[in-house]
Amino acid sequence: MGSKMPTAIDSNTKLSSFLSTHPNIRTIITQWVDICGVARSRTTSIQRFIELVNAGGSFNGSVLDILSSSTGGLCDELLVHFADKRHRIVPDVSSIRVGFPLCETSAVVVGEVQGGEIEADARANLRRIVDEGAAEGYAFKIGFELEFVLLEKNELTPAAPGLTGVGSNSPWYRSNVWPLMEEVITALADAGILVEQVIKEMGPSQWEVALPPLPPVESVDAYMYARETIRNVAHKHNVVATFYPTPYVGDGQPSGEHIHVSATKGGDDGTSNTWNPDEMMAGILSHAPALAAIGLPQSDSYIRVGNGKMGAGGMVAWGDNHRDVPVRRIGRNHWEVRVHDSTANAYAMVAGMIAAAMDLKALDIGGLTKFTPFCSEEELKALNMTRKLPHSLEEALKEVEDEREWLEKTLGKDYVKWFLVLKRGELEKLGGMDVEQRRKLLVNHF
Repeated sequence: MGSKMPTAIDSNTKLSSFLSTHPNIRTIITQWVDICGVARSRTTSIQRFIELVNAGGSFNGSVLDILSSSTGGLCDELLVHFADKRHRIVPDVSSIRVGFPLCETSAVVVGEVQGGEIEADARANLRRIVDEGAAEGYAFKIGFELEFVLLEKNELTPAAPGLTGVGSNSPWYRSNVWPLMEEVITALADAGILVEQVIKEMGPSQWEVALPPLPPVESVDAYMYARETIRNVAHKHNVVATFYPTPYVGDGQPSGEHIHVSATKGGDDGTSNTWNPDEMMAGILSHAPALAAIGLPQSDSYIRVGNGKMGAGGMVAWGDNHRDVPVRRIGRNHWEVRVHDSTANAYAMVAGMIAAAMDLKALDIGGLTKFTPFCSEEELKALNMTRKLPHSLEEALKEVEDEREWLEKTLGKDYVKWFLVLKRGELEKLGGMDVEQRRKLLVNHF
């Protein structure tokens, strides 16, 4: 799948080919992601969808399709645009896959919200960023790690407590979790997404599914599909799968959705010295505090931030295979960005990462080789590791203001404006809830 939306003729050809091999399809789910990271959808019959594709059409939409708060509230600033009827939801038929488990007679396509006074669709913007990189000779691959917890229904209680600790897998092959995980792996394979591996994570009832490296837009599409698949399979097994960073009443073991990114230029991975991948990593590091707001956009996200937490890290830092920093270098041109969780719009985060990577800088921060809490202040200064990540959403939104010009160029002026408006509104509303009330609400979304 390329970075451009298919033509009406290409869409028709793709749809006809898909339906010829999947004659049981009765409905089509068109799914997209709003600015607050919530997956939204429209569903129609296959007959109506065929008519729509043949006409090169789209669904009528509104500003609420892209600018809704995760709390469900409306802000006064948004109501000014409420009557704008030009927004439309455009299905990308090239993204079509078989339906999620529980939706076996459906197919799923990814949509984009286009038109209208406000342009804030992050997927469409990611396509633009990918094209800009290609014009400079860069190609990127993106891969996601999905950490999630299985909960009892309607409770913030682990569904399968089991053993804690990474990789303590043996008992789960003999547990009620094994059939669930096996179904996830096979369902994703049936949809063309080959899971790299499944790992028992550190916390009770916490797991990780690693997805393969793919071109950026295709990778985020696969990530969103995988999330829905895992949630649906869990529902079939009478438990709840949540990717929310802090799903328990207490802090528990938080969940992150780390993003792997690799880059080449003109087919070169950096080993021939035609370009320096460290300059790309330095670009990502230079924008990491602002990217934290995009990738960690809920107050609960910041439980993962801090030195020694083995989460997102606490400083602007990197290290080879180091898991207590925001950027873990895995290979010369391969990095893992850890300032991201399920509450983000992943299309926006990946666009920000790629744009930051292309903002080449000299690498003036030394690589961390020790566990961060074991480093003295003098050692950190010697590495030029003095800049902190934001430790709260409020601090992160200030970083957005400080880097507003770069973020507007990267994500678009409308995206940055409305991201700030909606996040400040969420802060006010969610701040009035107790921990259990807030987390039960957001577990439903994420």
